[in-house]
Amino acid sequence: MEDKLRAIVTKIEASTLKDADKEELYATISEGLQATVWPVLLKYMPKEELEFLAADPKSRVTVESYAKLIEDTIKDGVALKEIEGLMNKVLEEVDKALAGEGIK
Repeated sequence: MEDKLRAIVTKIEASTLKDADKEELYATISEGLQATVWPVLLKYMPKEELEFLAADPKSRVTVESYAKLIEDTIKDGVALKEIEGLMNKVLEEVDKALAGEGIK
């Protein structure tokens, strides 16, 4: 995944796009990647822990409790594998879109 992302960044940087267009493209890619992560994380979050935090977010949601929730979500690696697969698909689509616009 990292190699795919690096290759995409290299292509974008080598392109003749204006800096503002590059920034917009990076933002779009970032949003697409984020959109793949959150649904998977929510799918694998421990429901009891999530419900406990949601019952009183003002007093229960702290940096530590949030970090623990994420840690508990990814500790068995299942969510991470699914996220990686989805992110690879997104990056493949980005690469195809760039090629379609003549950015190689």
